Amino acid sequence: MNYFTDPTIQRMFLGTIVIGVTASAVGVFAFLRKKALVGDAISHAILPGVAVAYIATETRETWVLMLGAVIAGWLATQFMDTLSRTTKLKADAVVAIVLSIFFAIGLVLISWIQGTGKDAQAGLSDFLFGKIAAISTQDIYAFAVLAVCLLFLLLWKYKTFYFLAFNAEYLKVRGFSIRWNDMLISTASILAIAMGIQAVGVVLMSALLIIPVAGARMLTFRILPLMAISVLFGVVGAVGGAFSSTLAPNMPTGPWIIVVLFFIVIVCLVIRYFSERTKRKTIPKTQPNG
Repeated sequence: MNYFTDPTIQRMFLGTIVIGVTASAVGVFAFLRKKALVGDAISHAILPGVAVAYIATETRETWVLMLGAVIAGWLATQFMDTLSRTTKLKADAVVAIVLSIFFAIGLVLISWIQGTGKDAQAGLSDFLFGKIAAISTQDIYAFAVLAVCLLFLLLWKYKTFYFLAFNAEYLKVRGFSIRWNDMLISTASILAIAMGIQAVGVVLMSALLIIPVAGARMLTFRILPLMAISVLFGVVGAVGGAFSSTLAPNMPTGPWIIVVLFFIVIVCLVIRYFSERTKRKTIPKTQPNG
């Protein structure tokens, strides 16, 4: 197989690059805002949206299924927000409840669709673990437009999101709405996750949002280098996983992307360990008085 001339492989690589850049960039602020578990809940919660969109339209057009995914993700975030405000449940319990309920509903609907025996539904279960081989040129164009919009949002709201992550009280004093800006971050996460479900799948998409940032955080604490390294890791993980999934037939893309990101994190952990060890050796020991 010629990886430089095959149109399907080219589309796969372009698609995963766009998804990797967008997810890792959005994931920086989700990570710093301690919304990692929320991203996991959203990722699982969009499955019933995909199923309902198919049931309503009987088509596997990417944008139709993405619309269903975005609506389901938004409903999940509102449900979590309502539970947090009206009950005494802790944040992890709220996330676990929403994740389990929405994902279970999605699995029931997918099973029911497959039981109908309609030919058009073939491959709908690929959204569980991802299979980007079916991505089209139109999908890449659409993903690119969405990616530009999300990256523009991050650039436009950079200072606001920065203070939201590190000094939310300052924003309150300046009259900014914490809830509104939190919703913007959640919405950006929903769109990034919905964009990547075809490549990575609903089960693992949240990992592409968070793992690159977690690895980059081991190497730097400054926000701009953190974003740059996270995007680099996201691209390497996405492209490496997509390439690995082509080495055998019927190989899902999502698990391979996460495996590549796992090795990146291990490398970052080793670099961090030796860096800290070197720093400890160079710090002069203080001599006791007298």
